[in-house]
Amino acid sequence: MENLIKKLQDEAGLTTEQAVKAVSIVKDYMDKEGLDIDWDKFFKGKTEDFLSKARNLFSDVSKQTQSYTDKFVDKVDDIADKARKKASDFFDEK
Repeated sequence: MENLIKKLQDEAGLTTEQAVKAVSIVKDYMDKEGLDIDWDKFFKGKTEDFLSKARNLFSDVSKQTQSYTDKFVDKVDDIADKARKKASDFFDEK
């Protein structure tokens, strides 16, 4: 499987994460289509390594998503605080 990941990197210009994700997508697609594939033979016993890389990829994506969520929440809080201040200033002036 390492050879397939390397080939996707070299020939398609994918990063390791993208190559692992591509293989995962193809595997899921083939399984859903009912294609009879001996994945253990295909991956030559490296399914655990593949699953580990896939888990790490999804973990990294989750962390990045959480980071963006945190930034979004902080920005919304800032906007809400500014709106409250402006409303307070507006009503205090009258």
